[in-house]
Amino acid sequence: MVNELCFRLSSISKKNGKKNIVLFFGREHFSDNTKYLFLHTQSKECDFEAIWCSTEKPLIESLRKNNLPCHLISNETTSETVKLFLSAAVAVFSVNPSQSLNGSEELFSCLQGAKQIQLWHGVSVKHLLLKLVPHLDVLSYDFRRPVDFASRADCVLSTSSYLDNFFHESFGCQRIIRSGYPRNEVIVREPTPAELIGCELPTNVVNALNNKNRRKILFVPTWQRTGSKLVTNSSEFVLQLIQYCKLLDVDIFIKNHPLNVQSGDTKALAENVFFINANADLYPYLNKFDMLITDYSSIMFDFLITEKPILKLELTLGEHRSFEPDYSLVPDIDFAYNYNQKTLASLLSEALFNDTKQALRKEMADMLFQTSVADACGSLVKYLEREVKACVSASNQFTVEHC
Repeated sequence: MVNELCFRLSSISKKNGKKNIVLFFGREHFSDNTKYLFLHTQSKECDFEAIWCSTEKPLIESLRKNNLPCHLISNETTSETVKLFLSAAVAVFSVNPSQSLNGSEELFSCLQGAKQIQLWHGVSVKHLLLKLVPHLDVLSYDFRRPVDFASRADCVLSTSSYLDNFFHESFGCQRIIRSGYPRNEVIVREPTPAELIGCELPTNVVNALNNKNRRKILFVPTWQRTGSKLVTNSSEFVLQLIQYCKLLDVDIFIKNHPLNVQSGDTKALAENVFFINANADLYPYLNKFDMLITDYSSIMFDFLITEKPILKLELTLGEHRSFEPDYSLVPDIDFAYNYNQKTLASLLSEALFNDTKQALRKEMADMLFQTSVADACGSLVKYLEREVKACVSASNQFTVEHC
């Protein structure tokens, strides 16, 4: 019965007339590329109606308090949701649609007549989606569902000609959008009040971030596909890092990946140590940090825009999955300091006080971000207007054949 329902809804969606509506989807909390693009549509006159859609009631309540157009996806709103999805011209995602829709095959079927645009969430040294088929079990529903959902995208954003093949091979898209990431705009300009929704931090943490007299380091380990034995996931490593930062008299801010940790309030753990909730959007504060440390999170590539030093984990063959991280996916430029547990202390000091990689970071940034960082949202809104117009027009076209 579920298969029949999905088949019928998909067929109806493809035939149903479309309205000038763009639906935006994201994570469980208000963040990432769709957030910033959606908010930009609210600050400009657009040729379409923009609506944020989420299964998360607290998120929707927060948007309603700020008078932002939104729709709660729930059991109580199923009929309304189906009608909305069937009539939308465009759907915009920045994570896997399976995540945004809680894996609902039925709701995703209702979007098959809409143009699906995937902004994704960063330059990657991880293989994604279709590129994982040789490595993982496609007979597993939990793998093939998200791969199928995401590879239905009509077009995918790529920030650089260097990355086009990767995104084409990952999503199977014939159409590549050349643009910057909307979330990176707030790295080079002040955020608007609306852009701080989802970025709420305690006053003492904000004060620490704004303190220009203190050096600040951000530590962001990435999500691991399975249980990881990487040193960055150990409490011993974190305690070691905290101790080194104390000796160097710098503040350390620790933020885990949202898929790794779902709890824990943002707070000061010690005089120079701060824990950031995994779900908090930190992009409006990213340019406050003097250094970023990671294993191989994609945030390091966005951090290039700040022009500040980056430390990434040195990995040798056999220490992790053979297919990731795969640095052949990005330009071969020595832009970061490669640390291990033995070299961490010396490289911390070198990067902070004797940084020699400024030119290499700029070279890498220029390779990965080939359009204006500050104009990502503006160019994408124009793109959306063209897509909406084309989709609505196509849904209203017909021919008359005379006998």
